[in-house]
Amino acid sequence: MKRIFITIYILMLGTMFIIPFGLGPVIDEFFRDEVVKAERDISRGTFSLIAERLAHLDTEARQEELSALQPRFGYPLGLLSLDDVDVAERLRRDLMAGLIVPTQEDDILLLRLGETDDVLAMGGPFPGEDLDFKATVLFLFMFVLLLTIPALAWSFFIYRDIRKVERTTTQFASGDHDARVAVSRISSMGGIADTFNTMAEKTQKLIASQKDLANSVSHEIRTPLARIKFSLEMASDTLDTGGTDYIQEIGKDVEEIEALVDEMLTYARFEREPESSGRLSNHEMVSWLSALVGQEKKTAVGKTLAFEPATDHFIARFEPVYLGWAVRNLLRNGLKHGNEKVALVFEPGQARVCIHVDDDGPGIPEEARNKIFEPFFRLDQSRSRASGGYGLGLAIAKRIITWHRGSVAVTTSPFGGARFTLDLPRDLTEISSQESV
Repeated sequence: MKRIFITIYILMLGTMFIIPFGLGPVIDEFFRDEVVKAERDISRGTFSLIAERLAHLDTEARQEELSALQPRFGYPLGLLSLDDVDVAERLRRDLMAGLIVPTQEDDILLLRLGETDDVLAMGGPFPGEDLDFKATVLFLFMFVLLLTIPALAWSFFIYRDIRKVERTTTQFASGDHDARVAVSRISSMGGIADTFNTMAEKTQKLIASQKDLANSVSHEIRTPLARIKFSLEMASDTLDTGGTDYIQEIGKDVEEIEALVDEMLTYARFEREPESSGRLSNHEMVSWLSALVGQEKKTAVGKTLAFEPATDHFIARFEPVYLGWAVRNLLRNGLKHGNEKVALVFEPGQARVCIHVDDDGPGIPEEARNKIFEPFFRLDQSRSRASGGYGLGLAIAKRIITWHRGSVAVTTSPFGGARFTLDLPRDLTEISSQESV
């Protein structure tokens, strides 16, 4: 939009420069009669006095007399023949009638001497030329006032309203579903603003309805699951060994459903973004990551989990519980798909912080690297207990990183497997203040 506004402004400036060349002749013609009249009034006395001195002389004597008078004048005097005079046709008739007329260049005035073929020429500049220039300036000023200023004002208000729509759209896409476009009733963007607000209202209601449905269903499932688990416990006490095995298998299925419900509720929690990430506190990140790795090592049976920090101490602003959830999900993903080795690499910077989780597993195909962060997406498309997971772990991790105003991406690790990279701002206070401006 800035380019449009600048383009309009440049066109207007170009028009202002073109007008003197394109409309100059039109302006001159419009004010021609007034200019000629002014020049005649100003120069009549001078022409009359000189003509009287030349009236009874022949052409040669007139030339000598003008040469004698020339030092008394600050502009040239000359004697021309009617055949050598270059004037417009309508002015030639005035010249023949004994009137003062200007030449085509407008800097010389002419007067025929009686009924002879001699024409007295007197050079300028004359006050009439200044009037011609002032008339041109006045015309240009009126043009700018009547056309350019309203056009600039219209462009400014259009640009301002488009910026409002742009900001509101960004806010809505960032999760602020209460954002609405507010423009004047007479604005040219009023129709677009009303359409956007209607769409936003319907979208907000639809999202709220879906979230309420998902939350309600997830919570309601917990009650029958609890009753089933209790019934299985009671049934296992009354059955023989073979029946107990079946009960245990059913119990594992119930635990999977319960885990799925927990992950759905967790994902819904971060989707709502209930808090502002700009109010987070500073924490020491190296020791915090070391503690997370230590906890996950207990479950890393048969695999190596290493921590490789680039520094021993680093302070950053983040929420340790939420961000810990995201890092644990990535570590568990690496332990699940890695063959032997998983490493957490910490790379601090002045303004950004990078946390890498590398594994030596099969890696992620390039065509699936953007999809794996979507809810319920799985590469193997299976739901077996052996493979585990429901496709929500990475989606939850992305939600948490987005909530921290960061990003997450997957590439190839140095071990040949997958590398998940968390890119976070070191100080969220600065980002929040910039976004609010």
